[in-house]
Amino acid sequence: MNDYITCFPCHWHENIVCAKGQMCDGCENQPSPEKKKNGNAPPLPLEWVPACDGQGMGWPVCPACGEMPYSTIRCLFCGQQFIQDRRVQKYNEPPDELREDCPACGGKGTLIGYRAKSNGHFQGVCEACHAHVLE
Repeated sequence: MNDYITCFPCHWHENIVCAKGQMCDGCENQPSPEKKKNGNAPPLPLEWVPACDGQGMGWPVCPACGEMPYSTIRCLFCGQQFIQDRRVQKYNEPPDELREDCPACGGKGTLIGYRAKSNGHFQGVCEACHAHVLE
């Protein structure tokens, strides 16, 4: 593990130094969802930050605490539950697999990947030359 990761305080307990680089999901120090600030509040609709280039759906934001919730069911940080509306259902659908021509080797239809729903960017791997592409 890199030394710089260990300098962050734990999100849940200020007297603990985080050993996971503030990757809170699954951390043993994290309280159960019901014990968090909004864990027992009624569900709210997610708020959305639009994609910078307008090509994707954008990113979900917790309406209760303003953090990226890291889930469309319940906020990792405050425990707020979210209404499972049509936009959330669409966001949770797996992306369609795309085949494109590889810019590295010129292979026709050998680049297999998908477009991210959040920002519309393509990422994939060429099955011929194994080049990784992120646009």
